[in-house]
Amino acid sequence: MSQAVSTAPSTKTHAPSADAPTRTLWRAAGGFAIAHVIVMLAGIALAFESPLFQEGTEGIQKGYVEGNMARIMAGGMLETLAFVLLIPAFVFLARAVGRRTEVGQWAAQTALMAGMGYVAVTMAVGFPAGAAALYGAQNGLDVDTAFAINNIRIFGYFLSLSLLGAHAIGLAIAARQDGVMRRWVGWGGLVTGVVLLASVPAAAIGQQDWATLVWLVWWIGVAVSLLRHRPEAS
Repeated sequence: MSQAVSTAPSTKTHAPSADAPTRTLWRAAGGFAIAHVIVMLAGIALAFESPLFQEGTEGIQKGYVEGNMARIMAGGMLETLAFVLLIPAFVFLARAVGRRTEVGQWAAQTALMAGMGYVAVTMAVGFPAGAAALYGAQNGLDVDTAFAINNIRIFGYFLSLSLLGAHAIGLAIAARQDGVMRRWVGWGGLVTGVVLLASVPAAAIGQQDWATLVWLVWWIGVAVSLLRHRPEAS
């Protein structure tokens, strides 16, 4: 009997620590978030020769046929790593922000699924298509075919912005509902998500990149918020 009574308090004291992330975990998530930005920018700097949609076959000729394949591939690998770094940040946010209310949990899990979809589309569609177009262009593939393959990468990017917007909005609703980082993650996420969703049809006139810049600024703010966050005392 005495052993049963003595073990009961230990069960109760361990439960809150499993539910409430420590400050170390908040900082680790912030580190993953900011590392994504740093590695992504480094990859873009290396792969700057990647042709844009509006450049047509001339962009394929200049960027892929005449470009430095080793440098572009290295940049692509860095960008791939950057998206891998997003995964733990997305998972942590879903668990830490939406855990107090049913609506918050629902919104946070929706955000997580959208974020994972964004990563999956980019890594399974965008990067392989771009690499195939580059490799083919430097090994005898005609520029028209390489342009068509590269367009898979570009249109995959366009459509993935809707998933990224859904992630921002879902996370924002969870933050507002559960009272965690309500201003930057909450209101800022709502604005960012709407901008990203609007950028999908705007891609038809080449006005999609500004939405990515808005998201980048917001995501840096999210990273800083994670690094500075102090969990409430239990």
